[in-house]
Amino acid sequence: MRLPMKQLYRCWLAVALVACTVAHAADSAAVTAVRRADNARLAAMMAGDGRALAALMSDELKFVHSDGRIESKAQYVKNMMAGDTQYADAKTSEVTAVEPAPNVVILIGAQQMRKRLGTTWSQINLRYMAVWRNESGTWRMFAWQSMRPAGNSVIPKK
Repeated sequence: MRLPMKQLYRCWLAVALVACTVAHAADSAAVTAVRRADNARLAAMMAGDGRALAALMSDELKFVHSDGRIESKAQYVKNMMAGDTQYADAKTSEVTAVEPAPNVVILIGAQQMRKRLGTTWSQINLRYMAVWRNESGTWRMFAWQSMRPAGNSVIPKK
């Protein structure tokens, strides 16, 4: 059965509109703001700036590390500022963004960084999911979960 040209055109138009809507959602103001906030998070981590880091995180934050530890905002910032951990060359890649509800943006991607724990530097490669929530006009990280991809071990740097 062949569709008449008019119905075929309508189907094509509907598909095009859906594709434009999905593409537009990826470039929404919320997603742009969250990507900017996430870049600020990476910069604050590398600078060891606990105040800037705390401002980017929700008071209700649940931070699940790749080793399974779970920290609150207060614990995460305190541990970051303890002085035995330092980050360098942190960057994200393959980041996709979804807006499942108003005022919520989820980022899913990869993160690479060098991490110093004590005197030992390691190269860390992660996959992560970060949930950002608009809290009274400010985008803050609400939840983080990361894991090391299969076959990916920490490589100590000398």
